[in-house]
Amino acid sequence: MSTLNPAGHLVTTHDDAAAHAHAGHHEIGFVKKYIFSTDHKMIGIQFLLTTMLMLLVGGALALGVRWQLAFPWREMPIVGKLLFSAQGGAISPEFYTMLFTMHATVMIFLVIIPILAGAFGNFLIPLQIGADDMAFPTLNMLSYWFMWPAITLFMATRLLAW
Repeated sequence: MSTLNPAGHLVTTHDDAAAHAHAGHHEIGFVKKYIFSTDHKMIGIQFLLTTMLMLLVGGALALGVRWQLAFPWREMPIVGKLLFSAQGGAISPEFYTMLFTMHATVMIFLVIIPILAGAFGNFLIPLQIGADDMAFPTLNMLSYWFMWPAITLFMATRLLAW
């Protein structure tokens, strides 16, 4: 309840302050806001950052392919002795084939498709059509989080084949 004091100022009593405090919003935590968000813009940003990380992985694989094409059967600097000690630090033909295939697969399935459908689709389409959010925000969030086990399995199959 609010009353006027002798100076003419509005004074809020305890009952009104308690009701007003209950009506306020509490801040969402970092994990809920940025990690497990159902906001289409945040999910679009998550897809964008993940695809940029995968772009670095695909780029590293492309560097291995380019090294073999530029300097065949020469020792690869920095990682050559660690990865190819049996071949004296040089890339074997079998490993070159795996690098080439892995680079193409990473770039198509973990960069191009997620950045188009996941990042741009989540971020831009609802804004362009004037929607508040995606139709099923929790399912949209899960579509991003199911990408991480897929990336893990994808990389594990390549490492096991190596």
